[in-house]
Amino acid sequence: MKKLLLAMVSLFAAVCALAADKPFERAQTEEVTASVESVDPATRGMVLKGSQGMRVAMVAGPEVRNLDQIKAGDKVVAVYHQALAAQVKPRGTPVAAPSMSDKVERAKPGEKPHGVAGVSVATTVQIESVDKSFNTVSFKRSDGIVRTVAVEDPDAQRFLHTLKPGDPVEIVYTEALAVSVVPAKP
Repeated sequence: MKKLLLAMVSLFAAVCALAADKPFERAQTEEVTASVESVDPATRGMVLKGSQGMRVAMVAGPEVRNLDQIKAGDKVVAVYHQALAAQVKPRGTPVAAPSMSDKVERAKPGEKPHGVAGVSVATTVQIESVDKSFNTVSFKRSDGIVRTVAVEDPDAQRFLHTLKPGDPVEIVYTEALAVSVVPAKP
C-alpha cells in the first residue's frame, strides 16, 4: 500500500540531495484512521466513523476494486504526504515550464481494497526581487508572468534571504495519498 508513498518520498529526497546550495525542504505526513460502520454493495455506499466519533457517508467509485471484501468493523487508513523543495540552480539555468509526473496504483483483483495516488510538479523560476523586511519574493515564471508571494515559514524565510535577483530556483511540489483497508480483528 505504501510503496508509492515511499517512492514519492524517495524522489523528493533525491531531488534535495542534488542541491548545489542548501535547498529549502519541507515535508509533512498525516495519517487518519476510521472504522467502517456499514457497507451497501448495491449503492457502493459506506459509513465511516472517525476516532472522534464523526460519521462520514461516502460512495466508492467504480475504480475501487474488491469492495465486497469491506465489512463493518474494518479500519480504513489514509496517509497523506505533502512535500516542497526549492533550490538555487547555477546562473544561466533557463526558466522552465511546469512538468508533472503522476502515479496511481490500486488493488489487484482479490486483494483487500487499497490505492495510492501521487503527483509531483517541478518548475524553474527566475528571482526578480527579494524584500527581506516583508519576507516577500517576486519571481518570473516561464510564461513571463511575475508573481509576488509572502513567505511565512521561518525556515523558508531563511532560504528566501539567500536569494538574489537573477537566481534561477527550481521548485518541486509533491503530494501523495495512500488508502488501505485493515480487516477487523476477530
